[in-house]
This record gives sequence, structure tokens and C-alpha cells, in this order.
Amino acid sequence: MDPILDTTRGFEKRDPAWHNALETVASVDEVVALVREYVAGLAPEQYLQMPESCRALRVKAEDDIEYWTLRLSQRHASRGPHVDTELTQEIFDHFLHATLRLAHLRREPSH
Repeated sequence: MDPILDTTRGFEKRDPAWHNALETVASVDEVVALVREYVAGLAPEQYLQMPESCRALRVKAEDDIEYWTLRLSQRHASRGPHVDTELTQEIFDHFLHATLRLAHLRREPSH
């Protein structure tokens, strides 16, 4: 891996298997499936620890990934007393990486 990217992608250390899998998928549909699997793995308690505006987190299609990436990026505006900012950051990191992967796949000639 590029040493510069290695220092800017430290968030991958929290869930390296998932982030590595994301880098190996070859299609938009596979990205969506991987993100759906990630979201399905979140416990109900974790949803309650997210900002209220992000608790309806669902992924049905590619545009949902970009929507939730934006919504999670705005999480600072909706902090509450029971919001786990570390958890919300971790979820945002997964969605941001998926959005970046989607952009990369769209740039490839075969997509």
C-alpha cells in the first residue's frame, strides 16, 4: 500500500477485515452488499447510541450509501446526551470508505 495513504487511513485499523474486503470487491453491487451486511451487524443498542437523525440507517441501494455518508458527516450538529461519538465516527468511517470505493469503481473503464 502507498505509505501516504497508509497514514491517512488509520480508521481501517478498527475493522481491517471489513475494510480489506471492501478494497477487493469488483462491483457497485458488491459494495452495497458489504455495507448492508455491516449495517445488519449493528446491534439495536448501537442505533440508540447514534444521533437521532441517523437512527433510521438503512441501505437498499448505492445512493443510500452516499446519503448516509453525508448524514453521518453532519452528526456534530445533532449531538445528544446519549450519543456515542466514537461509535458514530466508526460507522461514518465505514460509510466514507464505501463511498470512496464506489467513486473508484465508477472511474474504472469497465463500470
